[in-house]
Amino acid sequence: MLYVTTRDNKDAFTVHKALTANVAADGGLYVPFRLPAYNQEEVANLKEKSFGQVVADVLNQFYGSHLSGWDVELAVGKNASKLTTMNHRIVVAELWRNPTGKFSYLVDNLFNCVCDVQGQKPTTWFIVSVRIAVLFGLYAVAMQQNVIEAGQAMDIAVPVNDFSAPAAGYYARQMGLPIGTIICTGDENSAVWDLLHRGTFATGSVSESLLLGIERLIFSTLGMSEAEKFRSVAEKGRGYSVSEEMLPALNEGFFCAVAGESRGSNIINSVYRSNNYILEPETAVCVGGLQDYRARIGESAMTLVLAENTPMDAAKEIMASTGLTFEKLVALVKM
Repeated sequence: MLYVTTRDNKDAFTVHKALTANVAADGGLYVPFRLPAYNQEEVANLKEKSFGQVVADVLNQFYGSHLSGWDVELAVGKNASKLTTMNHRIVVAELWRNPTGKFSYLVDNLFNCVCDVQGQKPTTWFIVSVRIAVLFGLYAVAMQQNVIEAGQAMDIAVPVNDFSAPAAGYYARQMGLPIGTIICTGDENSAVWDLLHRGTFATGSVSESLLLGIERLIFSTLGMSEAEKFRSVAEKGRGYSVSEEMLPALNEGFFCAVAGESRGSNIINSVYRSNNYILEPETAVCVGGLQDYRARIGESAMTLVLAENTPMDAAKEIMASTGLTFEKLVALVKM
């Protein structure tokens, strides 16, 4: 696969560039020249493959690597993901079942499999590409477990953070994966909420990683000149705005919500009482965003909620929310 940048969509670059730098010499970000495409039959055939094999296949298309399903399982574990079905057509995808209890373990280890540059950290595009591959893998597992039927669309609920998770949902949908609405949730000061709902974005108050994620979204939805405008504004720390005419193209297929810690705590307790299941705080906030979306739209499509950190990292907070003892919490998390 060849790559272009958000400044120049004519000159092509090799995979090596996209693996070793976030920003190109022209100041743009690396993006695929053309995304891989899956038709309905190819999506249905994912059911015949393991999670590891699907992840390997997608990454191989992005990087020309030769990963096998065994390679992925050796790198991240045979049971790197687990789907748990809850009430109200919600499926939690646990992506923290590894020695560190964090999704970043998958990213780091897969990067070591694909990239032969010693001491190199995963680039922002590589993080997005792993998330894309994981979404395809989770869809395969959901079909295998009869959570969904082949071709059935699923909404996804993800954290805003650096926007890599919402971006992965966007790109996976462009590739043909049946993803409905991408529900992304942040805290009360979410700049992404302002962008997707109001068309304004305070560039000076957010992290560089979030700026990179938003620039890719703008490039993919509004075009190269608008992405260049965004970067120019961001470099000066000024506010960026989108015209009313452009806003529908930017936020199509997205729903952004905000949810605070106190609400997340209530959701942790509610889900434990109704499902005997433990959410960690960030995942609880995502469920809060999903609730807001459903309250507004009145729809209840099957929704995949991504859980990226072990609940044990927030043991004290969860015990305070649920009244559980530490021993009981450990037992529930190990289920």
